[in-house]
Amino acid sequence: MLDLLKQDLDERVPHLLAEHQVPGVGVGVRVGEEVVATGYGVTNLEHPLHVDEHTIFQVGSISKTFVGVIAAQLDSEGVLLLDDPVAPLLRDLGPIDHRITMRHLLTHSSGIDAQHMIGSAREILADNADDSIQASIKHFADDALMFDPGSDFSYSGPGFMVAGAAIERALNMRWKEALVQRVLKPAKMSHTFTTADEVITHRVAAPHDISAEQAVVARNQGWQLGWQLPGWDVPGGGVLSSASELMKYAHYAWNQAQQYDLFVPIRDRGQPGASIGLGWMVEQRRGHTAVGHNGLTIGYASRFLTVPEKQIAFTTLTNSLKGDSLNTSLERIMWDHLLRSRDPSEKRLAKPPAGLEGVYECGFYGDVELRRKDDSGSFALHPVGEPESSGGFVIEPPSIPHIVHVEPGVLTSDPSSDLAEHTVAYVLNDQARVRALRIGERIARRRDNL
Repeated sequence: MLDLLKQDLDERVPHLLAEHQVPGVGVGVRVGEEVVATGYGVTNLEHPLHVDEHTIFQVGSISKTFVGVIAAQLDSEGVLLLDDPVAPLLRDLGPIDHRITMRHLLTHSSGIDAQHMIGSAREILADNADDSIQASIKHFADDALMFDPGSDFSYSGPGFMVAGAAIERALNMRWKEALVQRVLKPAKMSHTFTTADEVITHRVAAPHDISAEQAVVARNQGWQLGWQLPGWDVPGGGVLSSASELMKYAHYAWNQAQQYDLFVPIRDRGQPGASIGLGWMVEQRRGHTAVGHNGLTIGYASRFLTVPEKQIAFTTLTNSLKGDSLNTSLERIMWDHLLRSRDPSEKRLAKPPAGLEGVYECGFYGDVELRRKDDSGSFALHPVGEPESSGGFVIEPPSIPHIVHVEPGVLTSDPSSDLAEHTVAYVLNDQARVRALRIGERIARRRDNL
């Protein structure tokens, strides 16, 4: 099975790299004990080396799944219970809401927003400021919550900062030590790291962006002061790894899930077919349950998915901020070979509710406006002006030229896709009026509701 997949990848990936303007990609596939890990393209457009199975990338939010593994272990050991409040462990770091538990943090249902931690990171970290996980909490501990803990879902990187700090306190060790002892060593992941100093002697993929319709090396971009993410971001996005290493992680995660129910859905994510376990996103792929996570940092886009019932896993790691479209193309190739089933049938369009149009506030993404294009249920989502940086970091707001209403609560840019990234869900208030969109899985409130 994997021989034919490898042949197909060898033939098609070079063309896909050119089509999506991505310099390089690491690819790993595992079926049971059989593994194929390889690479295509180059690490760096200015100083090119061939990407191989050992090339190291920033994996972004795939890192959050490691937090789920460790938290499940500690709950089983009685060291840090999932349903106990975390505030007592962190009482000296600020007034964290006493209702918030580890389960809330791991399922993005704590109500913690604090997107300003990304937008203002450079300012916060100026003059060699402490970038530790515990130091980060003082910058948002007294912020108002978006909602009562456990009552809703909104993607929260800072929530994983709190989870990481609680684990550090429970174990009386730094996050990196916990990661090495509890995941990397038992999984035999000896070439997975968290700092630039560790990876500098290895083959590393450089970050790239697209400027003037051309891929370029990304320099001095992002919220971090240097190439690596701030220490507070390591639990949520700072792991550095390769295609071959993540295939080892897949095998380890399968074993851990059998012991700790890592993949069991705990709550839905506000859109059809999408839920979350202990830090692991759970979705449907061609009639099968897939779990994993996407990752996005400045210059990198990654994907890691597994279908446990089939003992299938794959990862795609790109060195481009715009690499997710390539990841989607490669995922389709994977499923064609590994699940031997077709893409889901195209969803039928449905009449949208009144009042969808409006301006929505997306935090450090700026504002977006949803405009109706015609009476068939077709809309366009576009940025409103330029994001206000206030001297901090901003991410370009999403722009979707064509998006359609397919069922209550759901807009999609691709009616033939079951991928969560093609979906924009909306949220109704008690009067059945649209009060928010879910963009990038974060709640984006209507401007007139703020």
